[in-house]
Amino acid sequence: MTSNVVDQPAKANEDRLNMKAYADALTDFISNAQSPLTIALQGEWGSGKTSLMNALKTSLVDRGDAPYLGVWINTWQYALMSNPEEAILKILTGIVGQVSTKADTSEEERATLFRKVARVGGGVLSDVFKKYSGIDVEKGMENWNAGESAPEKSDVEDLKDKIDGLINNALKSNSGKRGCLFFIDDLDRIDPPIAVQILELLKNIFDLPNCIFVLAIDYGVVVKGLKPKFGAMTPENEREFRSFFDKIIQLPFSMPVANYSIDGFITSSLREIGFIDAKEEKDGKLCEAFTDYALQSVGTNPRSLKRLINYLSLIKLIIGKTKDKQDDADFAAWKDVLFALVSLQIQYPKVYEALQGDPDFPNWGEAFEQKWRIPALADGEKEKLEKMTEFDERWEQMLFRFCRRDTFLESRALNISKILNRIKARIEETNRSENVGDTVEWLLRLSAVTSVKSESAQAAVVENFSKSQYLKDFRWNTLGMRWMKDCNAANLSDCASLTSDQARVQSNLYCYMWNSDLTGVSENNNYLCVVRFHIFHDGRSFQLKIWGEFWGNTPKEMFGIDFNSEDVKQPLAIAIGRICDAWTCFGIKGNCGCNPGDHIGGGDIWWNVTVPFNDHDELVSAEFSQKLRGSLAKVAAAFASLTPYRASINNK
Repeated sequence: MTSNVVDQPAKANEDRLNMKAYADALTDFISNAQSPLTIALQGEWGSGKTSLMNALKTSLVDRGDAPYLGVWINTWQYALMSNPEEAILKILTGIVGQVSTKADTSEEERATLFRKVARVGGGVLSDVFKKYSGIDVEKGMENWNAGESAPEKSDVEDLKDKIDGLINNALKSNSGKRGCLFFIDDLDRIDPPIAVQILELLKNIFDLPNCIFVLAIDYGVVVKGLKPKFGAMTPENEREFRSFFDKIIQLPFSMPVANYSIDGFITSSLREIGFIDAKEEKDGKLCEAFTDYALQSVGTNPRSLKRLINYLSLIKLIIGKTKDKQDDADFAAWKDVLFALVSLQIQYPKVYEALQGDPDFPNWGEAFEQKWRIPALADGEKEKLEKMTEFDERWEQMLFRFCRRDTFLESRALNISKILNRIKARIEETNRSENVGDTVEWLLRLSAVTSVKSESAQAAVVENFSKSQYLKDFRWNTLGMRWMKDCNAANLSDCASLTSDQARVQSNLYCYMWNSDLTGVSENNNYLCVVRFHIFHDGRSFQLKIWGEFWGNTPKEMFGIDFNSEDVKQPLAIAIGRICDAWTCFGIKGNCGCNPGDHIGGGDIWWNVTVPFNDHDELVSAEFSQKLRGSLAKVAAAFASLTPYRASINNK
């Protein structure tokens, strides 16, 4: 029995997640591929990219009859403790150095080669290259400056020719080899702009016959790395990002994480650490519960699964050392529920923290709502939730509202509800006289040793505050609406205005958004959008949630927009992108989407954003006000751009 699962790439012959079929297919593809060729292995950290590269290296490089010479570079190790320029040069030097070694070049030939690398690298000083290549480049550069004639080719072309010659010499020296297979690992762990520069260098220097590259990099990293060049990705410029990626990468391969067979991995790992015994390993219902809990929380990422297994191992060992009979009994009886709670602890720590504060989740109510300052449901949302099995009960709706405070939790609220419902059903069917909260509280105490929580988060205490007063002060000061009581518009900018005639402000504030050309014609309901504001606290900071909908019916019941029309699709995509990007001054991005409907005037555009602030003073400050007005003005301008696409309708 072992106490942990090692978080290391799988060995070549190890296949606990059923990856062999994919590795074999890629091996066959590369074995018969024409060159040059670049393959990108895409996947989040811990998804098994290095393990797959190990399998390819074993099949295609390490065997006695393997068809390729291999070069392996771990870019993250080369980039450690280096500025961007040094990192790029060290990686390039490492690749060239390995190729020159396989070509059995002389010291003088290597010196010439590294001088050319130095020129491509921008004439770096000798200490960088001397440290990592052993070659005194500066001395060589001085000799070239003094005695060599000016080169006829560009530095990149010259270096490319030299490397081509090196590779040909290496293949001649190693009969039976058909090319060089380069493994460039951990590109997704270094700074994205550096990763993109490395990709450009590889494309320009190693786009050669007999060269095949396998890169561990995700398209998302390329998008981040190209931001200094193209700006933030929008629907308008997305093609530029894709074109760059496609130019360098001929074959993207996404790690098949969703297809990993994790059930066997989980049960065998739990057996290895002694969490379950041989009999329990054959208990289909128990093992199915383990798998389902994992799929709804940490997922199929191997690194996350290993972390979960190690947490459970430590908890089991601590229980064994305490010699507490009740703890032993709880552990033996509730292994699947403990597994579920630790899964929540790893993947959804905020939900785990909420359970620690109030473990009797089936009875979550007003006290839970007040403690966590969770936002209210918008009009009509309660009715929609009640039609869903996972959110038809009161506590489930509390969970839904709690998850809305966090974008990630909001996207996984359904899975979280399934986990808690399964825990509830498991406890109730086992002992109907036992309170769910009591059992959960016992198990939370057992699992708390592996919880990660900062001191500031533990100590966060929020004094009671009046949502109504905050919203009134927000309307009066931050939005500059001192005139709203007269229903006059408060100018946000030259192109947009807000107005509100809401008499009583309690948990939400409603405003109407106008284009400046339409201001003052409220009798026709000729507004762009209804905007709603809600203030809450997430246990760490105050947050202002802003959301709204746009129907395209300006004025009301007279005009609509056919969101399915080909003419409107492009301007609609542009408008949605602008609404999402309107909040960059706060360092965040909004959410936006379109429900096109089945007839003109029947669709809508929904949008929302959550803006953090520290206290009341910041909320009503001039700086916060200026940024917020600018963001809202951009939203108004985006909606106003759609008004030319209105079509007459007759709902009467």
